[in-house]
Amino acid sequence: MNARHASIAALCLCASLAVCADETLPLPLSGAAYRVARQAFAAYDEHRYADAIAGAREAIRQRPDVADLRLLLANALAARGRLKDASRALSDAIAQLGPLPALTARRRQIDVLIASGGAGGVPGDLPEPASKAARAAYRAYAKKDFATAVAESGEAVRLAPQAERLRYLLIDSLAASGDDAAAYDAAVDAATRFGDSAALRERRRFIGDRLAPAESKSAYAARERGDLDAAQGFARKAVMYAPARMDFRVQLIEILFARGDLAGVEMATSDAIAIDPDDALVRALHGYARAAQGKDADFALASIDTRDEHNARASRDARVARAIVADVRLAQGNPQAALDALPPVTTQTPDDADAAIILRRLRAQTMLRVGATQTAQIDPRARPTFECREDRFGASCDVYAHDPALAATREARLAEHRGDRGAAIGYWRTAIAEVPDDPQPRLALIDALAATNRTREASDEARALIDANLLNSMTDTQAAFIARRAGDNALALDYFARAERAGTLPASAEADAGYAALQLYRNEEGAKYLERAIDHDDATLTPQALTDARAAHAEATRNWGFSATVNYRGNGAQQGFAFAPTPGLSNNWQAGAEAYWRPFGSLGERMFEVYARGYENFGVKGGGPSGASTLQAAIGARVKPFASANAIFAIEKIFPIGSDVHADWLARAAYSNGFGDTRRLDVPSWWTGTVYGEAGHYIDNHSTYATANARLGRTYRVDSVSPRLTVFPHAVVGMDYDSAVDHSVPVGIGAGVAARYGFRGGPYDAPRSFVDLTVQYRFRVAGDDRAKGVFFGAVFSY
Repeated sequence: MNARHASIAALCLCASLAVCADETLPLPLSGAAYRVARQAFAAYDEHRYADAIAGAREAIRQRPDVADLRLLLANALAARGRLKDASRALSDAIAQLGPLPALTARRRQIDVLIASGGAGGVPGDLPEPASKAARAAYRAYAKKDFATAVAESGEAVRLAPQAERLRYLLIDSLAASGDDAAAYDAAVDAATRFGDSAALRERRRFIGDRLAPAESKSAYAARERGDLDAAQGFARKAVMYAPARMDFRVQLIEILFARGDLAGVEMATSDAIAIDPDDALVRALHGYARAAQGKDADFALASIDTRDEHNARASRDARVARAIVADVRLAQGNPQAALDALPPVTTQTPDDADAAIILRRLRAQTMLRVGATQTAQIDPRARPTFECREDRFGASCDVYAHDPALAATREARLAEHRGDRGAAIGYWRTAIAEVPDDPQPRLALIDALAATNRTREASDEARALIDANLLNSMTDTQAAFIARRAGDNALALDYFARAERAGTLPASAEADAGYAALQLYRNEEGAKYLERAIDHDDATLTPQALTDARAAHAEATRNWGFSATVNYRGNGAQQGFAFAPTPGLSNNWQAGAEAYWRPFGSLGERMFEVYARGYENFGVKGGGPSGASTLQAAIGARVKPFASANAIFAIEKIFPIGSDVHADWLARAAYSNGFGDTRRLDVPSWWTGTVYGEAGHYIDNHSTYATANARLGRTYRVDSVSPRLTVFPHAVVGMDYDSAVDHSVPVGIGAGVAARYGFRGGPYDAPRSFVDLTVQYRFRVAGDDRAKGVFFGAVFSY
């Protein structure tokens, strides 16, 4: 638990409190008003009350709607002894801002001080010379000469120890002079001599709230250096000075736990419950301390309400409290009671207690399944975990259900914050070793490995998490992502579907569910997930991710296609796998068309298609066959069997139509790879490199050909014309081989430009068709003249 809201409010009520501007001022306060307010709070901290009053008035002039500034003004006035002015300032604030609890409570305190003599006069029954000293003290106090007021009031008390009113004057003078310790002692002495009263209690609360933070900070420092005796002493003094400050009580409880003093914890929590019976965490700590001593632990679960709509912190603390209760019930061998104690986990209001609750549910369910209900003694070392820190208000502690990996987790997060992913990975591995059945450190490790591109290790860790049967200890969506990371798309899709049925699948996960379905060739299901993801693109997908989702949808819903091509210099200009070159040394044009069908639909990263095509050569130089005599048709099938390699294999039957064509069988294989070869929307231009190689063998005619080329350049999106148009100037190197011509390998190098325009896109699809034009000029490096000259290709794909 952090410094509680109630205790911070109490701090603001105290006239002499050290207030931290950054933590007290509301967020809307900014600009000049914020700067003035900071200066005013700083002056108050340094007991420069006149400067604090002036600064508070100026800040209020600029921002009259901020209640904390009104409290600052009242506190500064009260610290100067101007109690009636402080009360009037609060009355004005209440009239303008309404009866806010902080304002009304502060005014009641000041009015009690006024009524009890804070602004009173010399008692009429004082003998001389006590009466003379008292009058001098009151005059000095009115003039803000607090040093003289302390001396004269002290003398008056010495001369007339039976006069209670003089004790109030001494206490107020000491407090106004800044001697808080002496003022507190004087208030305690007065209560001992005359009996306690509302006036004395208010003064002790006033002064104690100023003294307590320093004691709390001393306790924190002693705890850090391992001096638990000193830490306990300082913490007890902080609680004594500020008994309503629950964070100081929790600090003391943590120190008592560290000392193994369970009886002391029980007593300290009992005292805290008497102050705040509704504090869920303190009640849970009280029950734990009793159970660890072998006593009956009545946690009063009915009073631990985890649904505080107006205070998220209180709800979180109540959920942690129930996790602590579950730990006790599990140690007692009562898993059903543990389950009964645990609240539900919802994605609508997540907090840092969710993981602990889910983990304990898993442990309880495992115990129920295997029938392990043997009672075990509660291990005092497995106590609730505390994480304490120090600030200007003193120390405060967050409380968690037992978590031995907390230190490693903290170090891992600090390492990530400073960008040291390597160190973070080491700490996450330590956390996993501490709590092997907790999936949270494993999830963090997987994220850290993925962030450093150690994808193989991330996948291995995801598989280890699955093998450890930990998926049920996380949300369905988390489990789905882990299964995806492990490469188990079937399991991932099952968890995505569970989340969808439960209504907990976030829009940001729809695309991942779609990709998992497509990997399983469940194209219709995958397309529907992608459509929902695209419908929510304003909240879930980046522009590039949206383009990728539309491309995946277009591919998943494509079952057939058609293309037409025209090439110049058929030997080597072909950039695809539709057509095979025709042997010949001369320059020529080649034109053709193909239609294909996917009998099994889209296979994701794999492919199987049957096709029919026809083509002919024309414009052949040198008297070679040309025109209708070269017309041929073919039917065939091609397959891409590997998901990780872009290799395609085909077999086709060639049917002669023209007189210069012979029937044959052609077996072909092709491989391509590259980067930057898809249209991007996140940048206007990007580097692109492609390699393509193809080899084929005419079985009946016993001839073999091969062609290969590599291109490197930069692709530009021509938004001024259309964002669907890209231009790719590039350098190229190409080679060819044809056994029907000779056994040389012509190699050329040159430059070219390619342009592609996509169309037939839609709300859910990237452009499904395109026109591609390529022009190159190559210089011969080796081989015959086939390596040089102009190369041209045009493709229409539908």
